[in-house]
Amino acid sequence: MKKKHAAGLATGLLVLGSALAAQAVLIEVVPNSYSFDKPADVLTYDYTDHGGVQLTDGQYGTAPFWADLGNGPAYEWVGWWYDSPVNIDFDFGSAIEINQINIGTVQDYTWDVVLPSVNLYSSSDGSTWTSFYNYYVPESPSNNNQYFTYELGGFSVTAQYFRVSLYYSYNGPWTFTDEIDFYQEATVAPEPATMLLFGTGLVGLVGTKRRIKK
Repeated sequence: MKKKHAAGLATGLLVLGSALAAQAVLIEVVPNSYSFDKPADVLTYDYTDHGGVQLTDGQYGTAPFWADLGNGPAYEWVGWWYDSPVNIDFDFGSAIEINQINIGTVQDYTWDVVLPSVNLYSSSDGSTWTSFYNYYVPESPSNNNQYFTYELGGFSVTAQYFRVSLYYSYNGPWTFTDEIDFYQEATVAPEPATMLLFGTGLVGLVGTKRRIKK
C-alpha cells in the first residue's frame, strides 16, 4: 500500500508542477522602419518595395515567384539583381531583445533566383555593427522552384538596430525576400484550462494524503 501511496503522491506533484509551469512563447515585434543599402530592381516585373512596408506587412510570397496572389505578378517579392550582399537595416526606435528572426525567400533556378545565405548584425547607434549569427546556404538545384522560411533563432541579442545581410553563395544573380519577421520570447501565465489541471493536481494530493492517514 505504501508504494501505491507514493505513486499517487508523485503523480499529484507531477500534475501540479505541470499546471504551474510558465510557458515561453515567441511574440512577434515589428520594427518602426527599415532601409536598404542598395535599391531593389525592376526587370520583367517590379521588385521594388511598394510603400516601404513590404518586408513587414504580413504578405508572404510563394513559389513560383511570379505567381499573382492578388496584387499582380511577383508583387510580394522584393528583389536585387547582381547585388551581393544586400544590407537591410531595421530600426526599433529603442533597444529591444530579439530571440529569433524569420526570413522568407525563394529559388527559381541556380542561374536565376537563388536562395541567399544570411549574416545577422546588431547595433546600438546604426553605424557600428556587430555580427552575431550567420547562416550559409550552399547553392543546389535541389532547391529549385521552392519557397523557404529561414527560422534563425536560439540567440538573445538586445539592440535598437538589426541588420539582415543577404548574399548569394555562387552566381545568383537574383536575391529575393518577401517578409522578415522578428520575435522575442515572452513568459505566458497559465490559462484557465491549465488552472483546472492545477486543481486536479491538488485533488490528487489531498486524496493521497487522506489515504495515507487511513
